Amino acid sequence: MTRRARRVLPPGVLALVALAVAAAVVPTPAAWIERIYSRQAYLALQNALTRLSGVVGFAWLDVLILAVAAGLAVWWWRALRRAWGERRALWRAAGRQLALTTALAAALYLVFVLAWGLNYRRVPLKDKLDYEQARVAPAAVATVAAEAIERVNGLYEPAGSRPWPQLEELPARLAPAFERVQRRLGAGRTAVAGRPKATLLSVWFRRAGIDGMMNPFSLEVLVNDGVLPHERPFVLAHEWAHLAGYANESEASFVGWLTCLAGDDQSRYSGWMFLLRHLLVHLSPEARVEHWQALGAGPLEDYRAVSARIGQANPAVSRGARRVYDQFLRANRVEGGIASYGLVVDLVLGTDGTPLWRDLAR
Repeated sequence: MTRRARRVLPPGVLALVALAVAAAVVPTPAAWIERIYSRQAYLALQNALTRLSGVVGFAWLDVLILAVAAGLAVWWWRALRRAWGERRALWRAAGRQLALTTALAAALYLVFVLAWGLNYRRVPLKDKLDYEQARVAPAAVATVAAEAIERVNGLYEPAGSRPWPQLEELPARLAPAFERVQRRLGAGRTAVAGRPKATLLSVWFRRAGIDGMMNPFSLEVLVNDGVLPHERPFVLAHEWAHLAGYANESEASFVGWLTCLAGDDQSRYSGWMFLLRHLLVHLSPEARVEHWQALGAGPLEDYRAVSARIGQANPAVSRGARRVYDQFLRANRVEGGIASYGLVVDLVLGTDGTPLWRDLAR
């Protein structure tokens, strides 16, 4: 390699990029990831990092985004400014910056994989539960949907008998339920509940129809400030499930639902409201109408409020966000992509009749 080429492509860049590519594509035994990473190393990191990130009320992801955006802009400007005026020098400087930026992206990806991303490769939750695929049947969907309607109707008044908690009040109420569910799922070491935070991304969340996210770099929970009070318990519990290492969206929704069942009346109402919406999607149009008609006036009004909130999203932005996230999930070995959200119904039905969630539902 010539001296000029080495200036364009600094030593170590190719090695870093190759390491990132290897981390993305090399097979990793799920049993090893489960035993060594997800149940041990990751949870040790999560306990420390989530507590540390929760010391402050602002979102560290906001700081990271602003710092990276500003740093890249200044970095590129300074590099290109020195070469301005000479065409060959400008192309060499641009090539060098592109290589360095690629290396930076590779480094960020490796941090993501080590800090949280390996959880995508752990043993599937259904393989660790008393799960039977035969239980996932159309008749079972109708049965559990009818039960969900009964639960929602019955919980509406008790849940509304006191003010709904603000986001910052939820951890004190819901964290014991989160701990309990993790123990029921066989965890020896458990994840700590994260402080829900507002974020500068809330504007984008509202336009894209996103309820919340977990920052995989500082292991903190960010919630869309437009989420309605009766949605908050489930949204927070879902993101906490991600904190516990359940990267798959259907698994996070299942663990979040279990957490709501283990909570108070307001949390249970939020959990059953979430599940009912997903169950009805799997029914015939006629059966769906019949089930909607069985809902009380209060729950129906709450569903209309959710629909109105979601309807405020920009369709183009929402489609774009879903497409990007679908590709992100597939790149992290989630075969169903964004469709994996709906598989929570399989987990609920496949474990129906077992003590796992039936005991919590009582």
